Amino acid sequence: MATKLFSKAGFFGVALAVTGALGAVAQASAAPTETQVWREAYQSSPAHYDPLAPEFIKMLVEKFKMPPEAVEQMRPQTASGTQRVRLAVSARGPQIRIRISNEEGTDPLVLAAASVGLAGEGYVSKSGTLKSITFGGRRSVSVPVGAPVLSDPITLPVAPGTELIVSTYATGSFKLDPLGGGTVVVAAGDQTMKNELAGGTPMVGRPAVTGVAVLSPPSRRVIATLGDSITDGNRPALTETRSWPEALASRLAARRSGGDYAVVNAGIGGNRVLGSGWGPSALARLDRDVLRIDGLSHLIVLEGSNDIGMSGHAVFGNHPVVTPEDLIAGYRQIIARAHARGVQVIIGTIMPFGSSMTHYSPGNERTRQAVNRWIRTSREADGVIDFDQVARDPANPVNMRAEFGSEDGLHPGAAGYVAMGEAVDLSVFK
Repeated sequence: MATKLFSKAGFFGVALAVTGALGAVAQASAAPTETQVWREAYQSSPAHYDPLAPEFIKMLVEKFKMPPEAVEQMRPQTASGTQRVRLAVSARGPQIRIRISNEEGTDPLVLAAASVGLAGEGYVSKSGTLKSITFGGRRSVSVPVGAPVLSDPITLPVAPGTELIVSTYATGSFKLDPLGGGTVVVAAGDQTMKNELAGGTPMVGRPAVTGVAVLSPPSRRVIATLGDSITDGNRPALTETRSWPEALASRLAARRSGGDYAVVNAGIGGNRVLGSGWGPSALARLDRDVLRIDGLSHLIVLEGSNDIGMSGHAVFGNHPVVTPEDLIAGYRQIIARAHARGVQVIIGTIMPFGSSMTHYSPGNERTRQAVNRWIRTSREADGVIDFDQVARDPANPVNMRAEFGSEDGLHPGAAGYVAMGEAVDLSVFK
C-alpha cells in the first residue's frame, strides 16, 4: 500500500452531545447514554466563492471554446422553494441529526420546513420513510449569519452507505454557487413532505445541508479528509464517483477486522491551504470543518495544488506568490493544531497536473516537486499517502496516467478516484 505511518498519537477524548425532549411538541427520542454518542457521518463544508476573474472567463471562452451562455451558468444562481439533496452517510445507528449551515451566508436563513427520508430512485424518497425535521421542537428556524443549526434527533436507522434525501424550504430566495457544488433539485413552494417533487429542476450548488451525525457507540472513530476539488464530496451527478474518500469509506465498511470508522469529507472545490476566495482557506476553516468533530482520530490532508496553480499572476487573477516554504509552513500549522487535539495527520503528495492549462508551468512544477519531497521525507506528519506515485504516468511523470485522468489534466476520472481510495493502507486505522 502507498500509506506510510511514522508514529502514533493518542486519540482525542469523545464528548457527549445530549439533547432532551422539549415539551410535548418535541420529537420523541432517546437521549445518548454512556454507550451512545453522536458521531459525524457526512459533511459538505460551507463555502463562498469570489466572482470569476476576467482572465479565467477569457480562458474558458478562447482556449476551451466554452459558449458565453455556459460561462453564465457558472455564476451564482438565485432560486426559491424547496431544495433537495441526496447524500450518503458512513456510519451505522438508530438515529440521526441534520446540520444546516448559514456560516458563509450574508443574510439570515429562515427555514419554514425540512424533511429527511431514505433515498429511492434519483431524488425520490422511499414511501413511508419521510420524516419532518424539527429544531428545538419546532419545524421552523432562523439561522443567523455565520452560524449552523443542528436538528433534534430523528429516528431513522442507517448503515454505512445509506443514501438519504434531505429537503429544506426557505422563505424568500437562496443562492446556489455552481463552483465547487453538487447537484440539487429545486421545486416551487413547500414540497418537503412529498416523496417526489413536482416540477423539480436540477441545479448545481453547495447545499444548505452540511452535515449528518449518527447515534453511535463511543468506540467509533472519525476520519476527516481535508482538501480541494479532488477530495470534495459534492458529486455533480448521481452516476459519478464522488471522490476518493467515498472509495475509502466503502473499503472501511467492507473489511472484516479493525476499528469502527466513519469518513467525513471536508473538501471544497477550488480550496487552498493559504488563500481564501474559493471557500475559506484550509487554515481558516480547520477548526470549523475538522477539529470540532467529536471522536476525530485521523486527518488526511490532500491540498496545495490550487495554492501552486493560483500563485502570482494566473488565469484565476492576481494572488500572492506561493513558495514551497510558504506551503510547508501551512502544513506545519495543520499538523501542530491537529496534534494539539490528539489527532493523527496523514498528508497526501500533490498529484501531477502537467496537462492542466490552468495550473501547469515549469515554475509551478518545481514548486510541486519541492513540496512533495518535503511530504515524503520530513516525517513531521504521522504518515504519507503518495497519491503522486499512484497517479503519475511512468513515461511522463509530470502528467497523470491516461486511464486515471480526465480531460482537464488536473482532476482524476472515476478510475483515478478508485485507485486513490485503494492506495490508503487500512491497517493504519486499527
